[in-house]
Amino acid sequence: MGSYTVYGNLMDRDTVVLSTTLAAKGLSFEFVEETASLSYGLAARAGRESGPYLRTPEGFVLAELHAMLDWIERTHPEPALLPITPIRRTVARLIEDWLELWLPLWPRRSWATLERLGAHLQPAGFLLGLEPSRPDWLLAAWLECDVLVHDHARKHLTRTAPRLVSLGNDLLEATAAFADPSGHSTDDSTDRTRSADDVIPISLLPVLEEIASDYHGYLVENHQACKDGTDRVLLDLGLGRRAMPARPVCEERRAEIGRELSEWSPAQRRDVRQVLEPVGLWHVMTLPSVVAEIDPADPRSL
Repeated sequence: MGSYTVYGNLMDRDTVVLSTTLAAKGLSFEFVEETASLSYGLAARAGRESGPYLRTPEGFVLAELHAMLDWIERTHPEPALLPITPIRRTVARLIEDWLELWLPLWPRRSWATLERLGAHLQPAGFLLGLEPSRPDWLLAAWLECDVLVHDHARKHLTRTAPRLVSLGNDLLEATAAFADPSGHSTDDSTDRTRSADDVIPISLLPVLEEIASDYHGYLVENHQACKDGTDRVLLDLGLGRRAMPARPVCEERRAEIGRELSEWSPAQRRDVRQVLEPVGLWHVMTLPSVVAEIDPADPRSL
């Protein structure tokens, strides 16, 4: 198989996530700095105005981080960067959306949130436990590109949440062990599919509760705004009632998790509900989608 080409900026967190995902999969790729002239042609081929872009060995040009990550996961399922059991996979999806779509844009609780994440990662190792998964790469990229570049933030987190400061280096070390040179998983796939292993660390629960109180509070109102065709959401998240933009992408991603949940068996959905409902993350996942399920311009339709 030929190699991939990543077009982007290594100071941009999406480019970092895309590159580290390919490396974790054991896939060879070339990095090309995105220029204005390159962007014009890439945007025309990918149907999206901004990068990063991924050129596949077959010559397709893909864009939009979430779509590219899912495409890579489907076409190269081993080693698995997303869990394959219902509870862990659903939680991973929820955390991914929170990290990508909400946390970088909502600074109200940034320090407390980061300290809470650090308190979880210290005993757990990574977000879902001892082994890294795709949300860890998203978190590390955001930290390295947007947070730790500020001296005051690095100093503060070194004192209060040192695990966050070392997460990027820990993932670089884990990447080498995660995929062997042949591209096959170094894990025992039988072990990873056992239902007894479908658990999350208890220290993750406070993080999930925060996701429910902030981001999923927004998702409920955003769902209604998308349904009504309005362009703003009125929400009180602790700073008084304020107007926030309605974001169809958030509704699309919420509905995507809901569709995946509907594909599990009733017993599997019950297990997921028993974990998500107590922390406030179940109701919003069950709302019907109000966005088109197939977008012809979406790279995931290839």
